[in-house]
Amino acid sequence: MKNHFFIKLISIFIIIAASFLGYKIYTLNNKPAIIYKYTQIQIPLKGEIIWDDTSIKSISVKNENNETMDTYVFPSVDGTTLFVNPPIDGFYTDDKICVTLSSNLHFKNYKMPQEKKLYFQVKSGDNITLSKVHKEPQYGDIIGTEDTFMGYQYTHYGIYVGNNKVIHYCSNTGNSKDAEIKETDMSPYFRNGHYFILNIKGNSQFDSKETVKRAKIREGEKSYNLLQNNCEHFAIWAKTGYSMSYQIDSLSQEKLAQLKIFTAMGINLQ
Repeated sequence: MKNHFFIKLISIFIIIAASFLGYKIYTLNNKPAIIYKYTQIQIPLKGEIIWDDTSIKSISVKNENNETMDTYVFPSVDGTTLFVNPPIDGFYTDDKICVTLSSNLHFKNYKMPQEKKLYFQVKSGDNITLSKVHKEPQYGDIIGTEDTFMGYQYTHYGIYVGNNKVIHYCSNTGNSKDAEIKETDMSPYFRNGHYFILNIKGNSQFDSKETVKRAKIREGEKSYNLLQNNCEHFAIWAKTGYSMSYQIDSLSQEKLAQLKIFTAMGINLQ
């Protein structure tokens, strides 16, 4: 009788321990990662994604109220990472975000066994300040130049990589569909006497070598979006890890409406 009671007690203990372990594993697997207002979420994939309508429809980004967020999702050049750029005005502090990848996601030679959910918590983070300085560019600097298109004044940005070369989003046709991150000569994009250096102050900043390395990783990318993945988003991301555009963030509703028209027209500002 005592042995039976002892065995029953051990069984109960094992069940409780297994349940607790399962709960801990579930909690760890679903613990939200900390992000900030303009963090670019990066999701490693186990295969090379095929970026078609099936894949696009298989990805959702929602807040804690189950509302779809106006993020911009696109693949890395090699198709093994998903990038999620924040909404135009950034993620909101204290928001809880869920990125869902359906098992219908389209891969080359790979099939997701089941749906995958990733959770993120938005925190208030490092505030960075910007200033423009007119000087000669150094390796890893953000370089900018101002121009005007149809009455709209804008700034084009890139990462200076030495020898009068810059990595930036550009297009030979001016059409956003042809825009690509690539290394070019500074001229004709950044003409002598018409460019400046964008200085960034804040804790979230990579050194020159790492900035250029990050810029080169995205060479060949063709996912330009005037409002959510433009040349400024790219350049500031390379330097800080934040995918942000102060030009877009500071626009009036009238100017924002104008840019939305440019976006619909497929215009690339450079």
